Amino acid sequence: MDPSLFRYVWRHSRGEQIFLLLVILASLPFYWISLEVPKHIVNQAIQGGAFEGGKQTARLFEMSLSLPDFLGGATWRIYEGIELTRVPFLFALSLWFLVLVLINGAFKYVINIRKGILGERMLRRLRFDLFSILMRFRPEDIAPLKPAEVAGMIKDEVDPIGGFIGDAFIQPIFLVTQAGTALLFIMMQSPSLGLAALVVVLAQAIIIPILRREQIRLGRERQLASRQLAGRIGEAIETAPALHTFGATRYVEAEIGDRLGGLYRIRADLFRRKFAVKFLNNLLAQLTPFIFYAAGGYFALIGTVSIGSLVAVINAYKDLPAPINDLITWDQQRQDVQVKYEQVSAQFSPERLLPPANGKTAAIPPADTPIQLTSVSVQDARGVSLLDRLSLTLERPSHIALVGPAGAGRDILARILGRQFLAFQGSVKIGEAEISSFSDLELSQILSFVGPDPLLSPGSIRDNILFAAQRRPPSLGDISVLVSDNAQYKAFLEARRSGNPLVSADADWTDYQALGVAGPQEVDEAIRRALDAAGAFADINRFGVRGRFDDSHSDAFLERFVRARQVVRERLANKGMSHLVDPFDPQLYNAGASVGENLLFGVPKGKRLHMDSLQRDSFMRSILEAEALLEPLIDFGLRVAEMAVETFAGLPPEHPVFERYSAIRPEDLPRFQEIVDSVHARGTTRALSSSARTRLLGAGLAYIEPRHRLGLVTEAFTARVLRARHSFRNHLPSHYSDEIEFYDPARYMRAAPVGDNILFGRISYGIANAPERVYALARSVVEELGLDKDIFALGLNFEVGKNGWQLQPAQRARIAIARALVANPQILVMENALLAFSSSEAEELLHGVRNAMQGRTLIATLASSTQAEGFDRVIEFEGPRIVTRDIVTLAQSA
Repeated sequence: MDPSLFRYVWRHSRGEQIFLLLVILASLPFYWISLEVPKHIVNQAIQGGAFEGGKQTARLFEMSLSLPDFLGGATWRIYEGIELTRVPFLFALSLWFLVLVLINGAFKYVINIRKGILGERMLRRLRFDLFSILMRFRPEDIAPLKPAEVAGMIKDEVDPIGGFIGDAFIQPIFLVTQAGTALLFIMMQSPSLGLAALVVVLAQAIIIPILRREQIRLGRERQLASRQLAGRIGEAIETAPALHTFGATRYVEAEIGDRLGGLYRIRADLFRRKFAVKFLNNLLAQLTPFIFYAAGGYFALIGTVSIGSLVAVINAYKDLPAPINDLITWDQQRQDVQVKYEQVSAQFSPERLLPPANGKTAAIPPADTPIQLTSVSVQDARGVSLLDRLSLTLERPSHIALVGPAGAGRDILARILGRQFLAFQGSVKIGEAEISSFSDLELSQILSFVGPDPLLSPGSIRDNILFAAQRRPPSLGDISVLVSDNAQYKAFLEARRSGNPLVSADADWTDYQALGVAGPQEVDEAIRRALDAAGAFADINRFGVRGRFDDSHSDAFLERFVRARQVVRERLANKGMSHLVDPFDPQLYNAGASVGENLLFGVPKGKRLHMDSLQRDSFMRSILEAEALLEPLIDFGLRVAEMAVETFAGLPPEHPVFERYSAIRPEDLPRFQEIVDSVHARGTTRALSSSARTRLLGAGLAYIEPRHRLGLVTEAFTARVLRARHSFRNHLPSHYSDEIEFYDPARYMRAAPVGDNILFGRISYGIANAPERVYALARSVVEELGLDKDIFALGLNFEVGKNGWQLQPAQRARIAIARALVANPQILVMENALLAFSSSEAEELLHGVRNAMQGRTLIATLASSTQAEGFDRVIEFEGPRIVTRDIVTLAQSA
């Protein structure tokens, strides 16, 4: 960053600044004339100066050009003017004054609008420049930064800078010309009054800035305290689980309270100082009118100054305090903003930066050039050696294992080779180029890195994996297309003026060549290969089976899944497996579904009929009462509650038995215990409160006979449920139509997951290996009908959440590895990337990665040499040193 704000502003906005300067200069003649007109209104029109000697008319707007006496004194009349009587003369002058006011207002409007747009444009440029520089920070420089503080600096702290940038040059010029013009006009009318005005102006210009220095110091303290507060709040959010675990929330709240108290004291002092300065400033500003009325009135009485001149002076002075005050404010803002800019500039000016993506750096080396390390040493902050004068040549392509205990030199070497750490002494070259000389864009075509902490962004799995290939800057395309789209063309021009990227992120940035595909239609296949290598294909399929197709898919597309449903049903029957699935039949009670699901016989689309709130729905309760099912279901709920409190009391909430057997959440057990005790004491459920009966009804609706096995579902009960099912559907209110999609064997259910649409039933409980057998049959049908790619694509749409929190640790790790593989890098570095897996899973995953990296270079950190079987080279570390450079693996010796 340029350390000088004004130099930065001038370099990027010189043309607009010069244009605005010309506009200001063009406005001055009109401003001067507007000061003159009131004098003529009073002297010429009201007092009759233009009509002296008994004249009935006078000329207005007469214009002539005269030469000085030494050139002959000739005069040429340019315009004879308009001859008017006294009253029209007065109104014409007044109207001319109004026109001048409008002209001056138009000039101010143009200047202020252009200033504001310039400020916003430069603010956009500044924020982008800061972010671009941040993206060039070396890994060890960016790691200690607090995200909340840095984001706050780019978002909030530079905002006042952006507001000032538009005023940096134009505002003082505009204000000085306005104030100077008014002051010169006053002096020309009366030197004495002009001198008095000048003295007061100079007093304001000297005293007020001195008093505001403390105000500026307090402003700096406020900014620093606010930034530290934002950083501490960000830390508290990041460590919230630990705060809850150790009960430290009250302590942290007290700390935040202390910081808020300190910030309050600074702001209160700033508030007092601000209004004290404002009071003094206003006092000085009102002193000059007193002088004008007293001294100017005296001069008018003795005839030194005309009444019109005095009126003009007072009128001119009303435009004097505002520019002076604004100039003082501008100077204060200049100092404040300069300090903020210097602080931001210092924060974004590390000693070394990575090369820019558009800069000229080293050429991409061939895939067989070696990696050369020469005297590489690393020490931590305490001076402990992590790598000690390491010199090493790594041939490419090859598979290299870095073996040793965690924290040894193997880890820091892997991070250096993956360019995740550059604060080392010595040299690391790929071919003839230092690893630090490559831009991110160039390095991404050579090398990929996977660490122990997978970094996933909010978005779909597809978005996260393709992120590795979003590196091909799109071309601007045909400029005529931009011109034809006015909004797009304006956005293009603004981006160019603001120094922002000219191509939107909405364009296609995908590097199809790196993916090894011809175009967008083949992208999912490239992702599939990477996920296969990372062992994540089955997970993605599960996400797809549990997913739902949105409304963009046509009925013809979805009919293929209805066909799969029919084929699955036929195959189950042919193989004698029909008993493994209870189908959704409108005329039958589904034993594998809950009582509530049997009543609805459909998929809830909103919260009203969701299984968690179904017991509270008034329409459902009315159906249950009409079919005499309300009390039986409350009794069902009581039986379930009795079983739950007897069987599950004392078990930890995370115990899997709750998920498998209980219709009651573990956190609700204490309340159900109270309900059960109350019923036992009273001998009936009818005496319970409305909320207690509703809880029992909810437990009854969740009852599944094969799962809970209390023998409550009889033929008579199922007949009443089926009758209630038909009543519910036939009498459903119109405003419920968007709340549920009823099961239909001949139609695809858009509200239901893909898996439910294919099976269209529930897998029977209590039959050994039933899920595995059914899923295997369904998978074969899906593959046979060519639906597997559609399900896989749907699985790729699964949203991973912030930092991938919707995924399990192993799934996050697999997706991170797939992302590293998808763009086919020359070199893949894996530093502790297998920590989330068991030894057998890690071995299988490593085998898949090695197969995918055949003919290319793989560098992986491993705990022991036994895990490195089949690697071309094994380098063993003990502490910061290599103890064995080459180990012949079992595969090689064989």
